[in-house]
Amino acid sequence: MMILGTRIKEEREKKGWSQNDLAEKLHVSRQSVSKWELGSAYPDIERLIQISDLFNVTLDSLIKGDNRLQKNIKVEHSTEYHMNVWDFLSRYWWLIFPVGGFLYGILNNLR
Repeated sequence: MMILGTRIKEEREKKGWSQNDLAEKLHVSRQSVSKWELGSAYPDIERLIQISDLFNVTLDSLIKGDNRLQKNIKVEHSTEYHMNVWDFLSRYWWLIFPVGGFLYGILNNLR
């Protein structure tokens, strides 16, 4: 099974980008990209969406096969219906604004 970090590295190398190049495009540090590729950390959902857009791949193709990441993504489960990432985003898209605003405020205060 292919893990997320391997997929990110593989797609980054297909584009001929360095870790620094990808980091600049995602507005994160090179160390963050390195940690993702090593599997010691995971990008947040916003970054996963940006990564899938940059590489022109689906979120499913990025995270499928990475059991640790799938377990870390908390979604509602019922006995009859299993929510996937797209269902989660379609139900809770509005969370992007308060969470994004909160993170923006924190980052501005750190400057």
